[in-house]
Amino acid sequence: MRKRCLHLLLAVVMMLPLVHVKAETTDFIPGSTAVGLANSFWETPMDITDEAAVWAMLTAPITVVKGNQKQQTVLYSQPDESSEPVADVTFDSQGVHVLETRPDGWSLVETYSSSFHDSKIRAWNQLTQGYIKTNRLQQKNVQQEYGLVVDKLTQRLYIFKDGTLYDTLAVSTGLANDRQPYNETRSGEFLLVSRVGDFVSDNVVGAMALRFNGGDFIHEVVHIKRGDTRVYEPFEEVLGERASHGCIRVQRKRTPLGTNMTWIWKNIRQQLGTRIVIWEDLPGRQIAFPDPNTPLYYNTQGGQNYHAGPTCYGVRDKFLPMAEFIYGELENDAHRHLTQCGYCYPPLRMAEIQAINDGNRGRLP
Repeated sequence: MRKRCLHLLLAVVMMLPLVHVKAETTDFIPGSTAVGLANSFWETPMDITDEAAVWAMLTAPITVVKGNQKQQTVLYSQPDESSEPVADVTFDSQGVHVLETRPDGWSLVETYSSSFHDSKIRAWNQLTQGYIKTNRLQQKNVQQEYGLVVDKLTQRLYIFKDGTLYDTLAVSTGLANDRQPYNETRSGEFLLVSRVGDFVSDNVVGAMALRFNGGDFIHEVVHIKRGDTRVYEPFEEVLGERASHGCIRVQRKRTPLGTNMTWIWKNIRQQLGTRIVIWEDLPGRQIAFPDPNTPLYYNTQGGQNYHAGPTCYGVRDKFLPMAEFIYGELENDAHRHLTQCGYCYPPLRMAEIQAINDGNRGRLP
């Protein structure tokens, strides 16, 4: 068993997101407007560095539609069930933003439409306002120990525990295309509502799945079974990029803190009712650049990767301690050949961040 100083690692890993500087001054909120709901997901800026605000949002009550967690209902264009349906909403787990509670028994709400491949409403992940009868809405309290944030822009899962950012994992959310626009992972706020376990889809297996939105699960990065062997390589190679059919694939390799999907399964599967929020990569949103003085590490004895912490499960003990350098030196001759570690996922290079930001800025209307 490798001996590691977890207290030191915790300090290092938790500090990394906090030294980021903002790339833009604009505050992006998930909803279309703010109506004064304290700590609402829909009205809280998508800023992972504001831990207090994110935690307050993750632990605030959520408003859902009462019903079977595997089924859906619709929002209507008018406060009338004969009017046009405009969005699909999953019962029990999907949160809605209440914009107006009317005296006629209807409420105006908004949410990202959870239209799947077989939906009659072709509103794939569209932020949509619509009407639903007020008596169908229910406010729920959520679990207070953990909270999960998935950011489509960074393709990262941020795990919050007891009020602070505990660790960060690489994920793959849905990869939509012209033929399958419904592959887009639905954004919004959800609850983990049931333990699914392992499941098979086509020829791949997703392990330790937790349901959060009908047929959408959070689970370990998929693998192919070949006899007694599990083959992960083609799917792990694209972690940190969009790649799934709508589920959230989570890394299996352990971070320096020992965190991965197995850790989530062991620690959070008993905490049904934990909130998981999915931030949309709204046009114009930008990834912050790391502080140039952020510490990084590499194995001087032939190592090919740079790392987020002084130890890593991807580096054998005999190669420790690793040498420290700073993010601002990553493009120096001594470090230019190093690639990002697939265990601890240190910050991307500035050019890679800039490419993502340029692409998302280019989506502005």
